Amino acid sequence: MITELPIATIIVMLISVAVSLTSSSLNRLLISRFVGWKQYRAMQKETSEYRAQMTQAMRKNDKKLLEKLKKKEPQILNMQKKMVKPQLVLFGLSFSYILIWFIIPLYIHVDYAAYIPGIGGIPVVWWYFICSFLFGTLSSRLIGIMPIE
Repeated sequence: MITELPIATIIVMLISVAVSLTSSSLNRLLISRFVGWKQYRAMQKETSEYRAQMTQAMRKNDKKLLEKLKKKEPQILNMQKKMVKPQLVLFGLSFSYILIWFIIPLYIHVDYAAYIPGIGGIPVVWWYFICSFLFGTLSSRLIGIMPIE
């Protein structure tokens, strides 16, 4: 039975928190700078509604609605083009996070970063992905980058 919490567990969690907060903050900053936050949310909502209408029209085979939506397609594509620009910049910056995987092994010399009773030891890489998913979701909600319902 493991009674001590390995330091690797905490280090990986802290790295994950830092990366998640940095990524979410940069995403919010880039969206505000390139598009404007209110405009981005409005475009996100409009493109979501367009996709839902398009799906509904295709399922019902409503040619009249499909024709109407086809006329709106260039406007939607233009909005999507504006919305993707901040994500492309962030995607480029995300590659710098790969450096973490060159730094972590220098300081963490353990086989497992965490131990879950009934499951067993979790390797450092998997522990990072678990923490990254958790803290990425939490930081995006904290910063206000939530998907349209």
